[in-house]
Amino acid sequence: MYKDFSQIFFSELIGTFIFVFLALGSVNASLYFSNPLNEVGHLIIALGHGLGIIIGIIAIRHISGAHLNPAITIAMLVTGKTDLLKTILYISGQLIGACLGASVIKYFVWSTAEFGVGVHSLAQGVTVADGIAIEFFLTFILVFTFFSLGFYKRNAGAILPFVIGTIYLVDSLVAIPLTGASMNPARSFGPSLIYMEWNYHWLYWLGPILGGIVGSCTYVLLFGTAQEKKTIGVIKINGKS
Repeated sequence: MYKDFSQIFFSELIGTFIFVFLALGSVNASLYFSNPLNEVGHLIIALGHGLGIIIGIIAIRHISGAHLNPAITIAMLVTGKTDLLKTILYISGQLIGACLGASVIKYFVWSTAEFGVGVHSLAQGVTVADGIAIEFFLTFILVFTFFSLGFYKRNAGAILPFVIGTIYLVDSLVAIPLTGASMNPARSFGPSLIYMEWNYHWLYWLGPILGGIVGSCTYVLLFGTAQEKKTIGVIKINGKS
């Protein structure tokens, strides 16, 4: 059991590190082509996030399932697909991995570190309510699809990383100019902590977590088995409710 716990923690840490390192690296790279950001910069960032999550998922999916995202992990908890103890391990690994990824990027781009590479913020004219709604719907799409491929489609494991990567890519193209397109509290937390920039940071937890919960519950209620529907909202502590 303890071996399984350590594997969950370290695999999520490493997978999230890979994702955040590549995602923030793409943000930094975009600044060399467009500062301030233009369409080319947005495309570079979107590609970095989409390809980064693909690589992170492929690296560890066979170990932990590759959540790499607290919104997905909490959605799994609420729908009874994991327990509270494992949820803590998943999210701890994700947050530490994100901080390590952001730290490495800050070290390599020290000359621009004061700008907070990859820190999410609301664009001018985007209200808090708008930001929450945008992050909610982006994450709803992500988690709804994750549940569809991860639990209900046979032989879908091979394509899951590429589908999730495509969602990150397209969602990023849609929302980078608005909220930065987080969909992932760990992705937002890492650079916010490393650069100590917290403006509206709570929004990047609330929107994605709510979107993930609603997305997962919607899928289970519409397409899950009768037994799965009964487990919605039943929190298991350590494999037991």
